[in-house]
Amino acid sequence: MQLVSIMVDPMEALVAEAEYRGITSVVAVDEDKNVSDAYRALEASMHPGIKPGHTFILVDKTGQMVWRWDWPGHTSPMYVDVDEVYDGVSAQLEVTS
Repeated sequence: MQLVSIMVDPMEALVAEAEYRGITSVVAVDEDKNVSDAYRALEASMHPGIKPGHTFILVDKTGQMVWRWDWPGHTSPMYVDVDEVYDGVSAQLEVTS
C-alpha cells in the first residue's frame, strides 16, 4: 500500500511546494486531469470541472475506487479529520483483506 497525492498543478510548482512543505510521499502530476476525471474528483470541488476539490480516494490494486471522502461544501471546514480518514480506510482494508 502506498500514499500518492495526485495534483493537477504543473510539475515545477509541485516540486517547489513539496520541498517547501517537506512532503516526502509520492506526488503525481495529472495536468491533463484524466485521472481526476476518471475518479470523479472534479465534481466535488469549489471549482467544478476545473480543479479537483478536497477529495480523498482509496484505490485498490485493480484501480477500483473502494472508498472516498469529499469536502461537503462551504459550510464545512476544508479538511477531513485524520481519524475519519484512518477509520474509513482501515474499515475498507479489513473488508478487502
